[in-house]
Amino acid sequence: MREKILIIGTSHTGAFYTARDAIAAGFPDLDVSYFGLPGRVYSSAVYEGGVFRAPEGMPRQLAWMDRREIDFAPFSHILHVGERYALNHVMRLMVFHDVLEEPERTGRAFISSAALTDMMRGTVARRTERLLERFGKDSRACFLPAPYPLARSTRPGAGHEYALAALGKRAHGAKWMALYEQIIEEEMHKAGLDVLLQPPQTRAGQFMTADRFARAGTDQSAPPDQVDHRHMNADYGWQVFCAFAQRCLGQTPESGFAVPEQQQKTG
Repeated sequence: MREKILIIGTSHTGAFYTARDAIAAGFPDLDVSYFGLPGRVYSSAVYEGGVFRAPEGMPRQLAWMDRREIDFAPFSHILHVGERYALNHVMRLMVFHDVLEEPERTGRAFISSAALTDMMRGTVARRTERLLERFGKDSRACFLPAPYPLARSTRPGAGHEYALAALGKRAHGAKWMALYEQIIEEEMHKAGLDVLLQPPQTRAGQFMTADRFARAGTDQSAPPDQVDHRHMNADYGWQVFCAFAQRCLGQTPESGFAVPEQQQKTG
C-alpha cells in the first residue's frame, strides 16, 4: 500500500498541485493529496476533531479545489504550506532602522541589535503559538513557509516589493535574514513543531526566490491585475517536494526524473 501524504495550506499549494503529475511519477510509492484555500479563507477555516473545514459560505475557492473539508486521519505525513511568519513586518523593521552595532548609517531611527532581535523573536513566537493552538502537536506535521517573492519584484512597476528592494540595499540585510530564519527554527523547535525552510536551490539572494520559478504570463508585461511575484510554478513545487521527501520521508525521486520542461512554467 502506498504511503498517504497530504499537502495543505494557502494558495501556495498551487505550485505543488501543478506538479502533481511529476510528483506521482517521481514518487510512485506515495499517494499525495492536495488541499488549498485562498489565504483569508484558509485563515478562517476550522480544524476540529482531525478535520480541516472551510468556513460556511466562503467567498471563493481555488480553481482546482473540489471540496470544502479534509480529514487528516488517513495521512502519515502532512505538509502545511504558506505561513509567512510576519515576513513583511520583519523586513520593515530591518529597512526602517539603523542598527546601532552595524556600521551603516542612513539617517533612520536607531535600534539596538538586542531590541531588533527581541522584536523579531516576539513576532515569530506569536505566529508559532497560533500554529500550535490551531493544529496542536502532531508528529506527522511539517510546516513550510510561503515562498519569498521573486527577485524581479524588486524592480519598479506592478507588484513592486518596496521593503524587499530597500532591504537589498542595506549592508546587513543578509546577516539579519539568517538570524530571522534561525529564530523561526528555534521558536518552532521550542513549540515542538517541525519546519522546513525554503530550499537554497530555489533562492536568489536574501528574501528572494529565483525568477525561473515564476508562473507564465505573470511578469510586469502582463496586465497589472495579472502580475504575480509571489506564487510559483510547477518546478518550484517539484523542487520543494523533493526536499520535503528527502528530509521527512527519507525518499528521493526515481533516478533521472524531473518536471518536463513544458510543464515548468505552469501554475
